[in-house]
Amino acid sequence: MDKKLGLVMTGGGARAAYQVGVVRAFYEILKKDEKLFDVITGNSAGAINASYLASNAGNWDIATNNLMDLWKKLKPQNIYDLRIRSISELGAKWLGGTVFGGLTPKGSHVNHLLDTDPLRKLLLRELDFKQIKQNIADNSLRGFALSCTNYNSGSNVVFYQGTDEIQSWARSDRFSVRVDLEVEHIMASSAIPFFFPPVKVGESYYGDGCIRQTTPLSPAIHLGAEKIIAIGVRFPHNQQRMQDLAMSPFKNPTIGQITGVMMNAVFLDSLEADVERMTKINSLIKEGHKEEFKAIPILMLRPSKDLGKMTERLNEELPPMLRYLLKGIGVSDKEGLDLLSYLAFDHSYTIPLMELGYEDTLKKRSEIEDFIAS
Repeated sequence: MDKKLGLVMTGGGARAAYQVGVVRAFYEILKKDEKLFDVITGNSAGAINASYLASNAGNWDIATNNLMDLWKKLKPQNIYDLRIRSISELGAKWLGGTVFGGLTPKGSHVNHLLDTDPLRKLLLRELDFKQIKQNIADNSLRGFALSCTNYNSGSNVVFYQGTDEIQSWARSDRFSVRVDLEVEHIMASSAIPFFFPPVKVGESYYGDGCIRQTTPLSPAIHLGAEKIIAIGVRFPHNQQRMQDLAMSPFKNPTIGQITGVMMNAVFLDSLEADVERMTKINSLIKEGHKEEFKAIPILMLRPSKDLGKMTERLNEELPPMLRYLLKGIGVSDKEGLDLLSYLAFDHSYTIPLMELGYEDTLKKRSEIEDFIAS
């Protein structure tokens, strides 16, 4: 009997376009219209992709093709409100809260830079949440989950839907909740801290799932995945280059550069660490520790190019208001590129990312076929 295959997609803002190209190529390699993946999980922007695939899991050819079409048409205005009036109102609140901090009325504080109401409308237009439930009922999908960070407890909360035999789970810093997933859960999971507003789910407020998700493979395993395809959005480290850069002269960093490094730590590091940990466990099992651990074969697919560097000269393609905001925190054609890569929801950036993901995956055809068949 085939092992249940799980798909794990973590965050990365606009970098998540790379995942779309990967999944499309994965489908073309296997040509499996039904039950390509039994389990789908996502964090942050990966939760948006995961939700679209979960709602269209009955036909993977259509699902992956239409998701690519959606990202091809994407513009920053589809994600956040760039009207001068909206930006001015938020700017005034920030100014009032910092300059006149103690004098501002209770409850009038602001905790984000961008209004993401356009994203909410996009998700409501493109996603059929009832179909997720139907896909689970007719066995097109075993389980679907996305992660959020609770701003009150600081814990990671995994909201999930799945078959009846799936049991909820809890650990010291995270727990799961079975729900019928809705647009608020996706908005919460993809709410990049400081840039996007916290989202109210139930009686509490949530933010990006990557903030506290230190084990991004865990939800897929709890949902029953016995093999995992994990899609990263970070170019593999070159240790020597990292050391050379750390020791070379460098001017005082801008806010954009500092924020880019911080966001890399939040969005990118946890998946690599978790895959490394799982690989070590699988190695221990091969050495005879079968009673202590359960083997979960994992294949990680990640970009062959630095997605941050691919934003060079992208600034001119972006809307003037977004360029203005980014310039204010030190983002240019040469600096703050990592931060820009998270916010550049523009087809001039997302289409090359999808093409790269598609090409990178097709080059691994034999490795993928061997992984599925083994």
